[in-house]
Amino acid sequence: MSGRPVAFGGRRTGGGCGMKRETWVPATPAGARTARAIVREAAAEAALEGDPAWDLTLATTEAVTNAMRHGKAWPNDCILLVTEPSPRGLWVQVCDLGTFDSALEPGPLEATSGRGMQIIAALVDRLEVRSRDGHTLVRFEKHRARFSQAVDRELEPEARVGGVNGAAGSPWESGNRGSPSAVV
Repeated sequence: MSGRPVAFGGRRTGGGCGMKRETWVPATPAGARTARAIVREAAAEAALEGDPAWDLTLATTEAVTNAMRHGKAWPNDCILLVTEPSPRGLWVQVCDLGTFDSALEPGPLEATSGRGMQIIAALVDRLEVRSRDGHTLVRFEKHRARFSQAVDRELEPEARVGGVNGAAGSPWESGNRGSPSAVV
């Protein structure tokens, strides 16, 4: 995959390898495949390999699928996917025009759906879910294998999965932050 996903209106910001990448992926099954390919490439650039890269790709599939099934595409019939390297690994953001008002409770044992957010939470090192002003943002980070254990010991409780974290580059960064309606 090229560094410029022009077919879907993508753009990169920054310079060199490991840049922030914003891409519009179609709100279709083909869009989920495109999102996986973009995240695999970004994971490789961020030196995420093996299980961490697989986990991030699976979490992305769940987030994009949730946006398509439960959210609403942007007027261009796409979902916004952002990848951004972090000092410890890679951030992925999935943003749609839907609202998220669930309490993130596990579904009944007999349910055949409704576990996407729990799957994402189990696969990533940090997760934020924000729904406000007609937008839902699911943002998660996966650390390189060598960072995961050391970082878990160093992070304060509010920065672990389950805590509320500021989302640099999020649609709410421009001083319009508030409490997310749901944070995993």
